[in-house]
Amino acid sequence: MLYINEFINVIPKVELHLHLEGSIRPETAIEFYKQKNPNTLLNDYNELKKFYRFDGLPEFISGMKRITNNIQSPEQLQRIASELLETLASQQVYYVEFDCAIQKYLDRGYVLSDIVNKLYETVQDFEKTHHIKANMLVNLLREHGPAKAEKLVKKIAELNHPFVVGIGLSGDETLGSHQLYKKAFQMAKEANLHRTAHAGESLGAESIWQAIKYLDVERIDHGTRANSDERLINYLVENNIPLTQCISSNYKLKVVNHLTDHPFYRFLKSGVCVTLNTDDPHFFDVSITDEYQLAAKLFQLSPDDLKQIVLNSIQASFLSEPEKKKLQNEIIKKIDKLVVEFNDSYWRNYFYSEARLEE
Repeated sequence: MLYINEFINVIPKVELHLHLEGSIRPETAIEFYKQKNPNTLLNDYNELKKFYRFDGLPEFISGMKRITNNIQSPEQLQRIASELLETLASQQVYYVEFDCAIQKYLDRGYVLSDIVNKLYETVQDFEKTHHIKANMLVNLLREHGPAKAEKLVKKIAELNHPFVVGIGLSGDETLGSHQLYKKAFQMAKEANLHRTAHAGESLGAESIWQAIKYLDVERIDHGTRANSDERLINYLVENNIPLTQCISSNYKLKVVNHLTDHPFYRFLKSGVCVTLNTDDPHFFDVSITDEYQLAAKLFQLSPDDLKQIVLNSIQASFLSEPEKKKLQNEIIKKIDKLVVEFNDSYWRNYFYSEARLEE
């Protein structure tokens, strides 16, 4: 697997299922925690990790709140975004769509345009010096309910900001049917905002069917439990509805019992437009490079498989069609070049080395 891991290290990547608040670096999380709680004894990563212990989605959400509720200002969000982009750029991520739970900050008295503009400034400044492009989705949390979701979508539509390409619905699916958010998603569609929703994570295939029926989503976040419904898999393929998969997240939240049980490879070979993502990287202790390397190891992925996953990510993104075409051409050229280089300098040596013969 060594040559595949090295190949993964340098190939261009795209990430689409990534929560900004869940990407906060441990040292930054500790700093923000201490600013809000000056008498805390939380001083190092080992203490912080106690908040990262969970035995399922509800416990995970509770632990995550204990960290993310210490994010108090748009300036702190800017710092998280800047550090996130730095991390992604170092892993050859060419494009990212991250989401932000903006309602939490509106409830603290901040103005939507101020939050969006500050994040946009951070992204624009970073894009000037690094080979990465970013857009944002507004994360609608189920715990806030449909009324707040509708009000927020109305504000987003009125803002009409080029950086905000869509909305996503997240949180525990057991808190209420997707049907409750039908109006919010219809408002988003009328405002030409793209739409995605978490489904098939804490509930089964029926949750995915509901997201498609009531929310008219363009892609599904997770969608792992589609594996139990052959008709749904066929529908996803025929209607080109992508699944933004997060293998490590699904395993640690017990969506699957064993890593080898994860249906990612079945989806890929069935023709579903599946992508690889980290979800909340610092809470699950995973990077996008880790996720690709894990998938490659679990499913014996070939360079062609890896290339297809990256291209799936472009297809599943909310970029415009001209932007998709441009990025696709760039990435195909880069990966094809790397394949040739690795054939010359790595694979031939690997297959004919004594170490290989002894395996």
